[in-house]
Amino acid sequence: MKKLFYTIAAALAILLTACSFFNKEEKTEYGTCFCEVTLTGGSGKATVESPAEVVTSESGNTVKLVWSSSNYDYMLVDDVRYDNEAEANANSVFTIPFDSFNEPFTVIGDTTAMSTPHEIEYELTVFSEGKGTSVQEKKGSTVGNKSEAKNEDGSFGDLSFVSSYSLDYAREYSVDFYVDSDNNEYAAITIGSGDSKQCFLKPMNGAHERPKGVSDDIKYLPDISKTYLVSTSVMDMVCQIDALKSIALSGTKARDWYISDAKAAMKSGKIIYAGKYSAPDYELLLSSGCNFAIENTMIYHNPEVKEKLEEIGIPVMVERSSYEEKPLGRLEWIKLYGILFDKQDVAEAYFNQQVARVDKIGQLQSTGKKVAFFSVNSNGQIIVRKPKDYIATMISMAGGHYVPDDISVTEDNALSTMKITTEDFYIRALEADVLIYNSTIEGEIESLDELIALEQSLGDFKAIKQKNVYCLREGYFQKSTNVAEFIEELNEILEGSFDTGDCFIRLRE
Repeated sequence: MKKLFYTIAAALAILLTACSFFNKEEKTEYGTCFCEVTLTGGSGKATVESPAEVVTSESGNTVKLVWSSSNYDYMLVDDVRYDNEAEANANSVFTIPFDSFNEPFTVIGDTTAMSTPHEIEYELTVFSEGKGTSVQEKKGSTVGNKSEAKNEDGSFGDLSFVSSYSLDYAREYSVDFYVDSDNNEYAAITIGSGDSKQCFLKPMNGAHERPKGVSDDIKYLPDISKTYLVSTSVMDMVCQIDALKSIALSGTKARDWYISDAKAAMKSGKIIYAGKYSAPDYELLLSSGCNFAIENTMIYHNPEVKEKLEEIGIPVMVERSSYEEKPLGRLEWIKLYGILFDKQDVAEAYFNQQVARVDKIGQLQSTGKKVAFFSVNSNGQIIVRKPKDYIATMISMAGGHYVPDDISVTEDNALSTMKITTEDFYIRALEADVLIYNSTIEGEIESLDELIALEQSLGDFKAIKQKNVYCLREGYFQKSTNVAEFIEELNEILEGSFDTGDCFIRLRE
């Protein structure tokens, strides 16, 4: 009897399990939807579009990945290869399988962006219920419907959203493209966020009237052919994209430019000095027909100047490239100026060229050598870069190790430098393999004796004794596009092959 009871119980358990299984299967929804996707790993610069198209069927799940780059030629999932489905020069596309929603899994992407193909490991997660959009909703979207997602408050009037501009590194600006009913294209530019947020609208195919319904908070830029350029770091980018003819006025005098084209243009009278950021010559700006001003964040110390410029009809853009944490993020602002000055293709080509050069250096192994980057101010204080500053990052990218890297940042400001005691610098940089003197504020020095005269204790340093000391050239910080040059030359210094360059000079005895 007892045996019969257990037999019946076992049968019931099997039946209930089967029922549970089939009920579960009946609830499974097969078909196509769009789900949120996250990608981590690699250098952090590559992304995939999210939400992504997901297909669920009896044979399993697949997700269609659209990359932010066109340089991926294949992916590996569980050692199975999946080739790029996109057309030539289009962003890479792959349809790959995955087992479970909400569970991260490892994939490998092969990139051809570097001099030789390179496999990079990533972690991918596809999210399920509550994170997806039905395929009907997605396919039913039109340009006008997309506009509603980007234009919920009606700031852009009747303009229809088309797409967002892809940025790999920069985080302090964004660009979205819109069209009007006549198919005229506009670039909507956003810089900063919160109280410092700035919005601009630039027609992309010729100057025409401001579109109806666009918010008054959005500055319209139909013509910027007579720009007043105050931010010195922008000039190099403007020159690199061959847009110097759009600069009519400068906030820097000819003698203070280290950009040869800018200096020559001012000496020839093609660009006129119109006063520094805090004291512009308003009458000259008006008589010259100035129609745009590019400032840096120093203008916020004199808000009345910005207000006055806007009052007399000159739209002001405050660029924030100095707030970018990544060196290539700063450089990626060249794309913004490409859009503004109708040189988008030139800007993108230059940027991609610089990235390729940096990636090539990135393939090399770290030298393990310590590099100190510093200056001595007029009060005898040591000035160093903050550990997470972009200069410290470029030192790492060149194969070095920045010191001092363990200094706590006590100054709550946007400056990339900080003051430390001579004792702190001595302890942390005494054994540095390379010393680099920052000439930005106090000017260039040429010899080891000049450096030791600034601070006697430097004579004890390993790099001084081994005569491995360099000075950053005085005009470097105006040359904002020299990211690859800095990294390449510093790598040569670390490898012992440096002779001469545009960024550094070796101190003589």
